[in-house]
Amino acid sequence: MSQNNIKKIKKLVGLALKDAKDKTVLVKVTSVKVHPLYKKRYFRTKKYLVHTETDVKQGQTVVISETKPFSRKKSWQFVQVVVPKDKK
Repeated sequence: MSQNNIKKIKKLVGLALKDAKDKTVLVKVTSVKVHPLYKKRYFRTKKYLVHTETDVKQGQTVVISETKPFSRKKSWQFVQVVVPKDKK
């Protein structure tokens, strides 16, 4: 009986809000939800504390991934900076 118990790692795209702390960035992730009865779309935002070794500046769009906890509030890790298409 062989089962594949491979957990998919969640990746989210968000906006870096604060970079004041050392090795920590506050990232805001916005998602679109649909109401089950009325079918209206609405936005939900959530803020995550993200561990980073590199320099991430405020206002950059970043990709973060779920990882083992670094501290009590940090369980997300910085992956890369997303470059807008018009600035390539």
